[in-house]
Amino acid sequence: MSPASYGVSGPERGELLLDDGVVLVSDIYRPVGEGTFPVLLMRQPYGRAIASTLVLAHPSWYASHGYIVVIQDVRGCGDSGGVFEAFVSEIADGARTLEWAAALPGSNGKLGLYGFSYQAVTQYFAIAGKGSVRPDAIAPAMGSWMPRDDWAYEGTAFRLGLNAGWAAQMARLTAARREDARTYGAIGAVTDEAALRYLLVSRPDISHLAKWVADEKDYWDAVSPGALLADDPLDIPVLHTGGWADFLLQGTWAADAAFRAKHPDSTHLVIGCWAHAPWNRAGGASDMGAGAELSIDRAQLAFFDFYLKGFGEKPQPVRLFDMGRRRWLDLAGRPVSSEAEFFLSSSGLGAAMVSDGSLSMESGAQARDTFVHDPTRPTPLVGGHLGTPVGFADRSNHDNRADVAVYTTAPFDAARFFVGEASAEIEVETQSEGFDLCATLSLVAPSGEARVLSTGYARFAGGGRVSTRISLRPICVTVSEGFALRLSLQGAGTPVFEVHPGNGPFASVPEMARRPITISICHGGTTRSRLIMPEATDHVA
Repeated sequence: MSPASYGVSGPERGELLLDDGVVLVSDIYRPVGEGTFPVLLMRQPYGRAIASTLVLAHPSWYASHGYIVVIQDVRGCGDSGGVFEAFVSEIADGARTLEWAAALPGSNGKLGLYGFSYQAVTQYFAIAGKGSVRPDAIAPAMGSWMPRDDWAYEGTAFRLGLNAGWAAQMARLTAARREDARTYGAIGAVTDEAALRYLLVSRPDISHLAKWVADEKDYWDAVSPGALLADDPLDIPVLHTGGWADFLLQGTWAADAAFRAKHPDSTHLVIGCWAHAPWNRAGGASDMGAGAELSIDRAQLAFFDFYLKGFGEKPQPVRLFDMGRRRWLDLAGRPVSSEAEFFLSSSGLGAAMVSDGSLSMESGAQARDTFVHDPTRPTPLVGGHLGTPVGFADRSNHDNRADVAVYTTAPFDAARFFVGEASAEIEVETQSEGFDLCATLSLVAPSGEARVLSTGYARFAGGGRVSTRISLRPICVTVSEGFALRLSLQGAGTPVFEVHPGNGPFASVPEMARRPITISICHGGTTRSRLIMPEATDHVA
């Protein structure tokens, strides 16, 4: 890793005049010293002074290690001209910015891209613009690969709380740019997620939310890196950073797979215990201990030093944080896994009693656990990528609710290592025209704590007997001797998702007309309700 041997000048103002007359404004930080330097570029919508410092080091830190660092306001944000619309302008604007940044005075022609969240997605879009300059290395942290499926929705369920919150943030920034105090205040005064959604959908002049709610394929295809880059060689060295409790983890997982399939030797992956923020040693609201600490800034610097400067050691191909043993694993690639099945069983009181439901290697006698989704007291979502609290939270008290069906393995008599995408196949019976089902996977300690590892949410149309598959998010966990796994099933996940109204479509049912939904989890006998875990076959935990 290069030493911090440079003084830093800046920020100086940089301006890029686009063909349509819009000017994009940047802050440029320069190392003070002789010679030329590689350029690191970040494009972001929140005001360039922020520069992803919610989770990353200040740009001056990277400049002090011998990089010209450029932080650009995207179109319609900060001091840049034009109108902001999520994703839409980033392809052409990004490609033009690559050409401009690579040719800055003092540049040696080498160009790296970095940034977190939206700033990660702008990296993919800049490549998709297919301009005359391609970056020499990129480092997207917690970005989206297919925004419809890894950001806006889970299946057909709209991520209400997350999407309304981010849309409100961007709309208020737009209102502030226009000095529209009335709109700024009106958005800030709305505290109910559903009301906020309806307000922002009615204001396409300041919000993208109407297009996200409309959920049209042509729109998503035009703003999805995974679709836009499907035919790209992806021959750019990449370091992906993710978090097991990050709401964009599936985007990181899919993007890494796409790059790794084409150029595994230059594809690198780090996934920590983190939620979207903070990082360091935090697993969401839980402190994961000193063993969780890892500096992504140092990892990114070492990555760029190797690929842009040609010195230092090649970064580790895969580095994953094991949530069970609370330690980092350095691996030669993504582990290969096979399906391990755990079948649901109970005496019929799996919802009424936390101790009645079980997960076992063999299917038991036929039975069912019935609970009611009550829209007047909908079940909240706890832990994971969207719950409250977020992350590796203890949900053991929440599992004591009688509207949550709970199934737990016996304590393991030997450690087992699971890594990859888990899922739950559940047979459900209901008379409602539709229903929601939320699945949570937890690690149960001998003390009784049930720490959330992963969640999944699905919305289904039609009543009667339905066989459903709920995709859980990727995991990396050693279940040590004496620990257990738990699958919890519930019919709502508020305030993250809209409360299912019962009989009738969402748009036509006011809150006072919502109806309870009786849900039966069927298992045993010929019914194959089961938890499917990805057990590693090429790694000894």
